[in-house]
Amino acid sequence: MNDIGFSYEFFPPCNLTGERRFWRSLGCLEVMDPTFFSITYGALGSGQENSLSTIKHVVAESQVPVAAHLTFEGSTKEEINAVAKRLSEMGVDRIVALRGDDRENAADAKKRGPCYQSVPDFIAGLLEIYPFDISVACYPEVHPKAKNADADIHQLKEKLDAGANRAITQFFFDLDEYDRFRDRAASAGITSSIVPGILPIRDFTKMTQFAGRCGTKIPQRLYKSFEPAIDNTELTALIAQREAESFIDQLIDRGSNHFHIYTLNQTIDLRQCVEQAQRMAPASQAANA
Repeated sequence: MNDIGFSYEFFPPCNLTGERRFWRSLGCLEVMDPTFFSITYGALGSGQENSLSTIKHVVAESQVPVAAHLTFEGSTKEEINAVAKRLSEMGVDRIVALRGDDRENAADAKKRGPCYQSVPDFIAGLLEIYPFDISVACYPEVHPKAKNADADIHQLKEKLDAGANRAITQFFFDLDEYDRFRDRAASAGITSSIVPGILPIRDFTKMTQFAGRCGTKIPQRLYKSFEPAIDNTELTALIAQREAESFIDQLIDRGSNHFHIYTLNQTIDLRQCVEQAQRMAPASQAANA
């Protein structure tokens, strides 16, 4: 018996084609016994209702636990607490608690009533509503808006001390940077699980654009690996599969035992990777004992 686990992130589909892709991908991953599926959150209006409707249907159709993303920026405490209560009534007992993107209507929310001021404040509020299992975000290469690495770690510790169960990283590709981040976290007294977030690369150009916005470094080896696959989706998929498997293998060697996969609602065949990770676990854990 080993304790290697995989979770998978999806976003709510917004049209019929997207809905077919969503359910096809979720079904393929469901058979690999995930720890949970997480579903992102549209904070306002129709986006919010679409998220809640998607979550409700996944809870009804799948035996896999669902972690609902929830953001408070732009909402009052009363408004976002009402959403949290709806989720608990649906049977959702896991939350990914996030501040959310800056919103122009944040000032309007403050006029409507009291608002959460920070993620730790938000976590405390959620736990008053229901004993949710709570995950939070962290950034191996420092959040773009953090003052510095130490301040970023301090904020992470505050979130975990407020009652979060684990931290899930932004996607990254530099293992040494990840090790340094874990060392900083340990030095700050953080003992909670830090789960590597992994992005299989289906479109290298789009990934580099996204990485630039997130502050994620892209090693030269990835440019070299994907260069032969320009305009070749089948070859890109093969390289992406190889890179993801290799990356997870190396993370297991470094002591990681849970992996959060950013699916982008794509069908990802990680069966071989999951099975290999589970086979590797006993030997790797013994080596790190």
